[in-house]
Amino acid sequence: MVKRVVIFGGTGRTGKEIAKIAIEKGYDTVCFGRSANLESVPNGAIPFRGDMTDEGSVRSAIKDCDIVILALSISRASSSPFARITGDYNLHSRSMKILTSVMNDSDSKRIVKISAQGVGESKSRTGLLFRILIRISNLKIAFNDHAKADQILEKTNHNWTIIRPPRLNNKEDKTVLVAGESLVTSTRSNVSRTSIALWIIESLENMDWKQRCVTILPRKT
Repeated sequence: MVKRVVIFGGTGRTGKEIAKIAIEKGYDTVCFGRSANLESVPNGAIPFRGDMTDEGSVRSAIKDCDIVILALSISRASSSPFARITGDYNLHSRSMKILTSVMNDSDSKRIVKISAQGVGESKSRTGLLFRILIRISNLKIAFNDHAKADQILEKTNHNWTIIRPPRLNNKEDKTVLVAGESLVTSTRSNVSRTSIALWIIESLENMDWKQRCVTILPRKT
């Protein structure tokens, strides 16, 4: 039986990469986003136009799915860490409250949330300069809200995994990644969105990561 995956943030840069890999691996793939249409999602994906902060949209999107992946980001005016925030300051926590409220305790859906290295307890395992950058830039808005959303998900009994990658890049590579709950990153640590997408899809059936919050990094050669 083909499993259906719903990617919240499926029209974003990371979400699209996840969708591409999911389709390659044979999943029935739905890309959820406010601007979702056939032109804004990868070939083979099903667009679902909706707002993650609208309970009705979320409920409809996950109704027949087996897997939920959250690849959301709080929008800024540019990619600069100091750029003005243009999106919902509470996007991560608001959407997580809604998602968990529409799922009952017996729901067996797999949930994977992309957070960030430097969020929560992983803050002490990042580079000093990166910690300073978070504190003095608008990155702190997203990092603080990620922490709230992560805590909401961690308190549930669902089959969840929270992954915390370092800085993301747009290189089209599929570097093998390693995961662990105590991995340390440096200020320069980074990973490609494609590699993250591949790790997520290949790890969906791995129960070793159930109810664990893990950092992912390129494997050292």
